[in-house]
Amino acid sequence: MKAVTIAKLMVALFDIKDYDVIIGCDTVILFNNNIIGKPVNVEDARATLHRLSGNVHEVYTGVTIIDSNQQCEQFVERTTVKFCQIPAKVIEEYVASGEPFDRAGSYSIQGCGGMFVEKIDGCYYNVAGLPINRLMKALWKRIGLK
Repeated sequence: MKAVTIAKLMVALFDIKDYDVIIGCDTVILFNNNIIGKPVNVEDARATLHRLSGNVHEVYTGVTIIDSNQQCEQFVERTTVKFCQIPAKVIEEYVASGEPFDRAGSYSIQGCGGMFVEKIDGCYYNVAGLPINRLMKALWKRIGLK
């Protein structure tokens, strides 16, 4: 419930009196029953990409929507991603570009990391970090749109 804590903190710190919703989300990768977040350094990014190369992994994004009455809705979106076999030199150059940092799984599907994706089953935007379609459906439901 990190998003709830942050929402309460923002309301208190910035004296926010009126807001519709606060949205919090975070994305992780699941590979071989191990959770992979953002790389901590170059070696971590390199090792992650070597592990994912030629393999299937799952991307999970947890989303929390909190309204001004502290009513909370949460969901998790899952997408399966298949990577092609990535040559070691390509991994080295990609890591050197800086793009893998601040990205779960050490890649950005909407950037150059998209070239590693051979197949996707599920929401593209989930892999990018925010499952927009599912989020919009949840928001539409909140305001009575069907």
